[in-house]
Amino acid sequence: MNALKESAALLREWAVQQALPLWATAGFDSGTGRFREALTLEGKPVSDVATRLIVQARQIFSYGLAARRGWHPEAVRVVETAYEAMVRDYYKPDGGAGWVFSVHGDGRIGDPRRDLYSHAFALLAIASYIRATDRREALALADETLAYIDREMHARHSGGYVEGLPLSDAARRQNPHMHLFEALLSLWAGTGDARYLARAGEMFGLFTSRFFRAHPGILGEYFDETLQPVAGEKGAIVEPGHHSEWVWLLRWFERETGRTVQPYVDALYAHAARHGYDKAGLMVDEVTIDGTHRLPSHRTWPMTEALKANVAEAAAGRPGAAAKAAELATLLHRRFLAAGHPGGWMDRLDADGAPAAQNMPASTLYHVMCAVDELDRLAEAA
Repeated sequence: MNALKESAALLREWAVQQALPLWATAGFDSGTGRFREALTLEGKPVSDVATRLIVQARQIFSYGLAARRGWHPEAVRVVETAYEAMVRDYYKPDGGAGWVFSVHGDGRIGDPRRDLYSHAFALLAIASYIRATDRREALALADETLAYIDREMHARHSGGYVEGLPLSDAARRQNPHMHLFEALLSLWAGTGDARYLARAGEMFGLFTSRFFRAHPGILGEYFDETLQPVAGEKGAIVEPGHHSEWVWLLRWFERETGRTVQPYVDALYAHAARHGYDKAGLMVDEVTIDGTHRLPSHRTWPMTEALKANVAEAAAGRPGAAAKAAELATLLHRRFLAAGHPGGWMDRLDADGAPAAQNMPASTLYHVMCAVDELDRLAEAA
């Protein structure tokens, strides 16, 4: 527990003293009220790129969390400004229902697609805005967004939702549904409205019936239009980071509902622990069902999700999980966070652990801040 407390303090100090100030200044365009898509490795804005809705939503989450924790003095102002800009620029800007995928710096629509993944994060941003400001009138927008998803994206013959509109022939993924699950749990946490918890239960049912494969105990990533695993190599892809993320979400769902998740957690955690790390202790990006390292590079976000999973399992009493969380926190800081510009990160390492990122994507802060928060809460409880 001493190691865990030390690593929690290290990450909290990095977040409070470096990351939150950086992304509220260099990472924020005060003229438009929008967060920037990315910064260079030297901490300068990356220009001439469209900014995705998920960046706005994830950064609103990050500063909403900072507001609740008292980690940044301007957090509420940043949240309010960015939320207003997000709704203004991304919600129905072309007169159609739903949220567009991206906009240019001058406010022109960059990509008009209605993307399920992005809509899930818009819901998370609304929940975060409500929790930071207590402005529950924003729930009307959450309900409009959910109604749009139900009306236009529901896959009636297979369950779940399509990837987006216009429809494409791309494989369907579990990932957008996972983040919809997260957003619904966040809406429940911020409002206490049982409707959102009931809808989270529907996503849990989709996980158990479609995405989780009891034999061999893994989470599939890619599915056909009937939500059966796609044929061939793609159907055998496993992402240890998503295994870890589901462990954390399932434990959250268990706490809120009392429904048992142990068999799923045990299987996902075990597969990630057995196959998801390289010899240096870094989580790899992709493996196959049999554990072969298919994509042996290392993104920042799988490390944060592995950390969150071990925090959740430590709280649930799993032996060794607290020590593993401390180890992962130390590796995260040393290999990814301290290796980049102060407050930023080296977002990708190659298979040999060498730096391999061209810039610092803003979307990563959401993963890191959530991990910092979860670890810090566990340390406080200890």
